[in-house]
Amino acid sequence: MHRPFIRLAAAGATIAGLLGTGIAAAAPVAAEDSYSFTLEDYTLAPGDPIIPHPTATGAADGYLVYAFGTGPLTGPAGQGAGLPAGVTYAEEQFFHCKPITGYTAVYKCPVSSASNASAPRLLVSDDAADMTTAHYGVAYAPTGTDLAAAAEQAQTAAARPADATHGTGQIVVKTAEHAARNTLAFTTPDVPAGTATKHKLHIHAVDSGKLVIWFTPQTGQPSWDDHAVDIRVTAVTSGSGAQCALHPEYTVIDPAYIVTCDVATGDTDIEYTLYAAPGTESWKLTTQVRYQIYSGGSHWVTAQRGFAIQGTPVRERARLQARDKTGAVYDYQGTGNGDTPFKPRTATGLNDGAYTQIARVSPLMLDKTAGDLAFRDDAGALWYHRGGSTSSHLRVGGGWNVYNNLTGGGDLTGDTRPDLLARDKDGVLWLYKGTGTNTVLATRTRVGGGWNTYTALAGSNDLTGDHRPDLLARDTSGVLWLYRGTSNATTPFAPRVRVGGGWNAYNQLVVTGDLNSDGRPDLVAPDSAGVLWLYRGTGNATAPFESRTRVGGGWNTYNHLI
Repeated sequence: MHRPFIRLAAAGATIAGLLGTGIAAAAPVAAEDSYSFTLEDYTLAPGDPIIPHPTATGAADGYLVYAFGTGPLTGPAGQGAGLPAGVTYAEEQFFHCKPITGYTAVYKCPVSSASNASAPRLLVSDDAADMTTAHYGVAYAPTGTDLAAAAEQAQTAAARPADATHGTGQIVVKTAEHAARNTLAFTTPDVPAGTATKHKLHIHAVDSGKLVIWFTPQTGQPSWDDHAVDIRVTAVTSGSGAQCALHPEYTVIDPAYIVTCDVATGDTDIEYTLYAAPGTESWKLTTQVRYQIYSGGSHWVTAQRGFAIQGTPVRERARLQARDKTGAVYDYQGTGNGDTPFKPRTATGLNDGAYTQIARVSPLMLDKTAGDLAFRDDAGALWYHRGGSTSSHLRVGGGWNVYNNLTGGGDLTGDTRPDLLARDKDGVLWLYKGTGTNTVLATRTRVGGGWNTYTALAGSNDLTGDHRPDLLARDTSGVLWLYRGTSNATTPFAPRVRVGGGWNAYNQLVVTGDLNSDGRPDLVAPDSAGVLWLYRGTGNATAPFESRTRVGGGWNTYNHLI
């Protein structure tokens, strides 16, 4: 809590006039009557440091004198002087405070303005006992005044009612076991889409504190960053033991505190109303609560509770990236609408012009992952970038210019890690199993020969509905063939099945994720005129695609789709 302020006396006043009867007079104060500050009480956890800075306004020139005691500073001066067991003074040059000779636990700290004041740095030991308490008093001594008088004023700061000459505060240590006595209990029913549902939080507060509530998506489902999620808190009420504020500018999609409360000791309920708009997907959410009894640090009392929206299934949205002739890479986020499958492009800021081959090893998704990518440079070195990672590319090794085609396979071996296919100049197809480590790829294994009959390969996703990634191959006559995945590293593909002819009209074939929200991967293909076509997946091995639909023109500005 804030403590009474200390104000600088008017020019010409004396310390005797400030301190009252029984305190020796000192030199006149020679500064303007403008400096004042407030002190705070602090609650710390074992192991925490503290610098009890005042909150100040006005001009200053002199010292703040701090006195510490093991009991309330009610006098006489020096009684109980010192810091309690478990709390120590840490003298550091940066903080500029120095002990005053002849006193116990009294320090002078220079102050030159409201925003430039030093304070002692204290350390709480890891084994400090619960409810260890250090009391402190502070007095301001303008330049040229008697520090002895200021020291006595600080040592007796709690001896009389607050006035303009003194202030006091305390520092209390509370252990983790103490903090755990503050408990939180939830009632969080599921929320049907299109309705409002009340959730309740019961708090048993041994200590007063600040409480915040926010929401996160549960693990194992898509990220909601690019979804239109309209779930919000519309109202909050509380018992008399809490004062709560709703921040309606935020929805549950925002990484922000939506409800904030000041909580007094005792038992109280906080009730808030969650609304999910009609058509909201069946997100699984976690209510996150943090209760802070400490003055700082990360020693919160926390609690989590899950609930779900009862709505339509959550859709995963795919994305496509495109490299233009300058090497610049653009991102096309999927919309989930097959008629207009992509949002307008956005620049990624990346340039992949140095690479002669780029393979999408696993699907580029708007949600769970950005997709793993493999790059081969002019020198034949292979580089690997893991989806969702912000780290630089990992160098796999050199010698990869022996291959004339690199194709992402997805998880071809059933071990949950994406794999890479590479065709050499003799037409032999090789499988490189993903390792999930910085080694990236295991030693290659031979899939088979004769693959130089194909002018395009495309894979990394399941086209037949059996949860195994498949491979498409277009031969020199324009016939497209489907190789169904087996999840067997020794024979990763079943014998090929003919899809149809006429596919040599396209410059590239790209198997994407689900672009039309039907739960099945799709394929896009740009023709020689620059028109991009969408083939919607059926999940049927005999006829894996519906008839094509036109996405749009102008795609011949790109020399590679990823």
